[in-house]
Amino acid sequence: MKKKLLQYGICSIIGIAIAFWVMDTEGLFITNKPVEISAILCDAFFVPGILLVMVGTLFWISTTGLFDAISYAFRVAGHSLFPFLFKSDSMSFYDYKTEKDGKRVKTPLFIFIVGAVFLIASGVALIIWYKLQ
Repeated sequence: MKKKLLQYGICSIIGIAIAFWVMDTEGLFITNKPVEISAILCDAFFVPGILLVMVGTLFWISTTGLFDAISYAFRVAGHSLFPFLFKSDSMSFYDYKTEKDGKRVKTPLFIFIVGAVFLIASGVALIIWYKLQ
């Protein structure tokens, strides 16, 4: 439980830091118009939300084994180009894939969930912006 809280907390802090950076960049702290404030808040929550959702999706894809063929190809190419840097092991793709499947970890969903919360907050700010128009 403590580990999960730490994961969600760190991910949330990163998202909040990005949101505050966007708020500062767009001038939230120097405006007093409700329409501009809601538009800036929509942007400020959307940016970290979409970034975290995309990173979470990328982690999910990587735990499915989709990139195993690409990493194997780079490994073989690296060994062919620089044989003095790598130990010589002629592992077949099947052996490489089964070794990777044995080391595969569970998908870290917390990044995707925190990003989804930021996207929901962005949607709420967008609805408020439409109501103020």
